[in-house]
Amino acid sequence: MIIQQKQEEDIFVCIEQWCREYQNKVIKNSKQLPLIDLSVGNPDLPPNEIWKKKLCSAIQQQDMHGYADFTPEINQKLRASFSDYFNRRFISDDRYTIEAEKHVIDFAGSKEGIFFSLFCLLSPGDTVLMPDPSYSVYHSCIQKIGAKVEFFSCDIKGQPDLSSITAAQLSKAQLMVLCSPNNPTTDSIEESVLDEILAFAEQHKLTIILDRAYAEIQFTNTPFAKNLPGSLLSRPKALERVIELHSLSKSCSIAGWRVGFIVGAESIINKLKSIRFNTNFGLFLPIQAVVTDMLDSLEEIAQQNSIIYEQRINYFINQLSEAGWNIAKPKGTFFIWTPVPKTIKSMSDRTFVKELLNETGVLISPGSGFGSAGSNYVRIALVQNEEKLKEAASRIKRWLNRITV
Repeated sequence: MIIQQKQEEDIFVCIEQWCREYQNKVIKNSKQLPLIDLSVGNPDLPPNEIWKKKLCSAIQQQDMHGYADFTPEINQKLRASFSDYFNRRFISDDRYTIEAEKHVIDFAGSKEGIFFSLFCLLSPGDTVLMPDPSYSVYHSCIQKIGAKVEFFSCDIKGQPDLSSITAAQLSKAQLMVLCSPNNPTTDSIEESVLDEILAFAEQHKLTIILDRAYAEIQFTNTPFAKNLPGSLLSRPKALERVIELHSLSKSCSIAGWRVGFIVGAESIINKLKSIRFNTNFGLFLPIQAVVTDMLDSLEEIAQQNSIIYEQRINYFINQLSEAGWNIAKPKGTFFIWTPVPKTIKSMSDRTFVKELLNETGVLISPGSGFGSAGSNYVRIALVQNEEKLKEAASRIKRWLNRITV
């Protein structure tokens, strides 16, 4: 049931409007600097040629164009390939595995998965616990279902602070939504904190959604390690109350293909299967076939992309430091999350973003759009090619040097 209620302002709706207004200025004035959009996490890197060729080949097959659910053997292979990937990447206990038939379902990207997960777990009037700041899409989906968000704090290291959750919040809550590595803050939840979160959820009978869209984009000292940290489902007891959302959009540069997976508690997966059966017939079969092969080497594909994103982040941080904007390096994602420069603290994050756009043509996201704790922060998505990023950094430096003299 979708509830009509007064909606909070969606930051991405605002960003789209600002973008459109600036583009109109460019059309009307040839001297206006062209837009460089660093506001939305839309990956610019293309998939490897081998995957594009495999997709073209699969499309030529005559039996690959019907409703996907009527060719279940292809989907079974896809989910089996994902469970194999998940077990080798996140499960270190050989006595415990994720099973494709019980614990995995595919969706058209994790954004669709977010909505359907919330839809099957919430009723109007329910309450969701969420750290502040958080990805604004969660807020919007929860509101559309007629449920409510109760925010809690993160500590100085960006870890969810469970002690800040009040008894009043807990008395109403059914669900907790987390993201690691986090969008927008880029922080990853530490293993010890994940243990605390699972124990907390068991104590208070909470279900947990953990968004892992950026799981493979982490800048660690051991990038080629077999197992990646950060999964709640690496703990067998988590299968009672946890689902995780995984996406290939960022890790494999196939955002437009729309491929995501939900993995976890069998009871929730069964509900999601029922919802999907009544809303669509599954992913395009050629995409399923290619992604089945892609999952066999996802770690290597993602590592190549991670190296590029880390190089971009290092470059951008170094360039902006020359204008006095000192930025801490993120530990993952392709975002920079940073306070507005200290030299212009008089500006709010929204004013800063609008002024930056009007003066330089570079569009970024204001942190307050992700929650009140994001006030005076901004998020920069490094999803343009090197030439555009160099130009963006140059424009920002010139503007900062001009207004802080």
